[in-house]
Amino acid sequence: MRIYTLVFCFWAATGPLHAKIVFTSFRDGNWEIYKMDSDGGNQTRLTHNKVADTAPVWSPNGRQIVFERDEGKGEIYLMDADGSNQRNLTNHPAMDTAPHWHPNGTRIIFFSGRGASSRIYVMDTAGGNVEEIPGLLRASGPKWSPDGKWIAFEGVAEESDVIQIVNPDANQLRVISVPIPRPMSVAGWSPDGRRIMYFAAFDDAGDDAILVIVTLSRDGSGKAVGWQRVRPPRSIDGSPAWGADGKSILFLGRNHGNENIYRYRLDNRQLIRLTDHPDSDGAPNEWHPLLTVSPQGLVPILWGGIKSNYSNRSLPLLTLPR
Repeated sequence: MRIYTLVFCFWAATGPLHAKIVFTSFRDGNWEIYKMDSDGGNQTRLTHNKVADTAPVWSPNGRQIVFERDEGKGEIYLMDADGSNQRNLTNHPAMDTAPHWHPNGTRIIFFSGRGASSRIYVMDTAGGNVEEIPGLLRASGPKWSPDGKWIAFEGVAEESDVIQIVNPDANQLRVISVPIPRPMSVAGWSPDGRRIMYFAAFDDAGDDAILVIVTLSRDGSGKAVGWQRVRPPRSIDGSPAWGADGKSILFLGRNHGNENIYRYRLDNRQLIRLTDHPDSDGAPNEWHPLLTVSPQGLVPILWGGIKSNYSNRSLPLLTLPR
């Protein structure tokens, strides 16, 4: 009979274990950044400035937040999840806006007015190694796909506003066929990377603003294979974003003249109000540790090591027949 020692290894989260939403609010007389639990509880202010702080986005590991600060022009800032250690990443005479993380947490994509025209750029998390993504004229609102392969953005084709995706490594550019070719913005990718949501100012009948979810082919080609209109029971005023579970969306809805943040579940059409304040809120972005794509912020743990903390016994043994 042979004796085998099996060592079990798993990933353990080193950060917070609860879903969090970061957002902006005018509740204290200026646009500042706040965070809250996924159900709207524990709302906490993170920034305290005389200028506007907007467009916050969680890092893939939930430890940092990138955001935009209006200092007469847009600058991209980075801070820790508790609001500390705020620093300017761009510090450029031109306007820099719309930051978004690469899924591995090492790069940030953004829109900038530097150069001959407004373009999309990439930098590292220290603000260095700034590079333009070539060939994207009049492009804005970039959003990286969860696998880091594609970038969705708002572009112009044949003098019409369109949603486009680009694979810079493979030099592939695709125009996404959409049912409502109106002024629009990319709300983001679903967590599984198969769907892109965009926000149209008006639907095809010229009525209220509408969300459209475009489904992409499973073969990774970036081709659109279907789409779905989404109409929550409350009018959408702006800032739509995917919930971290991929089964809900977050958006701004008007409530007695003020804009509050709502969650709308796509499966059962349940509408949940997350903020209820006399002043306006905006730009929600949700992060959940159990749904993060990148292993950054996670550490490998040996099962035997855990057991040794509680007893002096050796690693568990499994006896197998010969």
